[in-house]
Amino acid sequence: MSQTKADLVREVLGELFSLASGQVPSAEDTAFVEQRIDPALAALAKRNVIYIPDAEEIDDEVFDALVAYLAQICGPKFGRPRDLAAKQMAEDELRTIQRIGGGTGRTLRIDSALLRRRRHGSIL
Repeated sequence: MSQTKADLVREVLGELFSLASGQVPSAEDTAFVEQRIDPALAALAKRNVIYIPDAEEIDDEVFDALVAYLAQICGPKFGRPRDLAAKQMAEDELRTIQRIGGGTGRTLRIDSALLRRRRHGSIL
């Protein structure tokens, strides 16, 4: 299952404000965080941290690290100092997720230089 941009905004604001269950953030706060998502995703892609093609379909394994990253990006607007160590940890986690990835699905082949050569008529 994937998460949406609205889920991301809600979680980032929850991280910044420690919102209680059912508490609704202001429209201004929601708009600010929503406006920061696309530029943040573009910056992460440009720096080869992770590529997320659609903010409306965020994979579950990426979601928590992305929330932590965006909370650090948006924090100063809400009076919360930016914690560079926490931002770096979130980036590192996103980088690891990107690096592990899903693979190509292709069958691996053995390089011919690594195979033993057979001598004519004998099996080694």
